[in-house]
Amino acid sequence: MVNSYTELSSHYDQIMTSGYYDYGAYARTLRALLPDRPRLLELGTGTGLVVERILELADADPEGPPAPDITGIDHTESMLAQARTRVGERARFVRQDILHMDLPSAFDAAFSVGGIWYHTPDPGDADEGAFLLCSHLLDDEDNIKALRNVHASLKPGGVLVLAEQAAHRDHERDLPGGLVYAQTIQRADGPAGEDRFDKDYYVRRPDGHVVAHQRSTYRAYAREQGIALLKECGFQAECVSDDGLFRLYARL
Repeated sequence: MVNSYTELSSHYDQIMTSGYYDYGAYARTLRALLPDRPRLLELGTGTGLVVERILELADADPEGPPAPDITGIDHTESMLAQARTRVGERARFVRQDILHMDLPSAFDAAFSVGGIWYHTPDPGDADEGAFLLCSHLLDDEDNIKALRNVHASLKPGGVLVLAEQAAHRDHERDLPGGLVYAQTIQRADGPAGEDRFDKDYYVRRPDGHVVAHQRSTYRAYAREQGIALLKECGFQAECVSDDGLFRLYARL
């Protein structure tokens, strides 16, 4: 994997729960999309925030589907340690590199909320429904290998569920403890015909002193490129959730 959140891990929860994501909304939609899929795999689980919300929803709804059996993978050990503390033994958190994933073919669904792959609107396409498939993996070969690893981890009839995020933009917001989170987006150099962008994450004090900084580079595939890539790896576009938060791909 190219991108690691080691530098931001101690501030990750502050950033992500300050309005970066609505984890409750993502968890509710996943629960509605996957009611009869008891074994779930989260790709890029981070500190376990999505897993925690899914389990909380199951606890609060005893008449609904039972809590799923969730395995979360990530390649940043400092993030996984926080996930294990957060959720305890109610889920498994395993250090895995998606390019060298070694898991049984036992899962009913795999999902990513900005973990490995995700979607954003395509600002370069006039079609209102156009989207980008964004990846933490920069090379086509790595994306193909990783997606095929996910395909191998799913049972026949399994699904891959990828989150839809808002378009990336420069912005900042206040964090607890008087800190400030800021991010900047800019195009990155890459081979001809490839669209890449750098995302710089900063945690600053009010006086401007940078407490933590990380730069991550992402690969962006236009809609047709992304669909073709997923199909090459054994996934077919099936539906979009009613609230638009996820796109679901069937394992072929």
